[in-house]
Amino acid sequence: MIVKVCGVRTPEIAECAVAAGADWIGVVFEPRSPRFAGEVEAEAVRRAVAGRADLVGVMVEPSPGRCRDLVRRHRLAAVQVHGRVAPGMVAEVDATVIRGVNPRDAHEALTLEWWPDCPVLLDSAPRALGALPGGTGVAMDLELAAEVAAHRPVILAGGLTPESVGAAIRRVRPLGVDASSGLESRPGVKDPGRVRDFVMAAREAFARLGRAEVAP
Repeated sequence: MIVKVCGVRTPEIAECAVAAGADWIGVVFEPRSPRFAGEVEAEAVRRAVAGRADLVGVMVEPSPGRCRDLVRRHRLAAVQVHGRVAPGMVAEVDATVIRGVNPRDAHEALTLEWWPDCPVLLDSAPRALGALPGGTGVAMDLELAAEVAAHRPVILAGGLTPESVGAAIRRVRPLGVDASSGLESRPGVKDPGRVRDFVMAAREAFARLGRAEVAP
């Protein structure tokens, strides 16, 4: 089971997340985001992670060439793409491709063009027209998320916090969870205590779920 801390911009927060047990560290390469990491920041995060967790590059409507370049430069294990992206990208990028989606209801969620064999990062729908595709910071409808998770691998996002992640894991049973804004003291600035608490709460919830599934 995967625990991802996203929007990481400093080596200190990367170290905090990895030490607590995070599997994935997300670095945002979208300049319009308050969590944008430039080249120097991204490289500092990469060095802090140092192979102890996978680095995921988060982008909005990137070209395959842009993905390939960032995978090479920052040794990304995966790219997480949002917005309009051609399905053929899966075959053009030498890394795992995670498709970020923001469905408004169950019908839209189950009729979207899914990419075969790719995990889907499931987030709540933007509240405003024209909002930047990607993380909303708004809690996901867990009933909708559970329905999607029953049909394909889901990384659950959408306003998750240390306080809410345990219940979300129990209800949705996702492949993984992802948090960013719910771990911040202000937009773009992670709180080390909340990062640590989130990772530990998610790890414990996944462990409890595993124990329940194997109990006689």
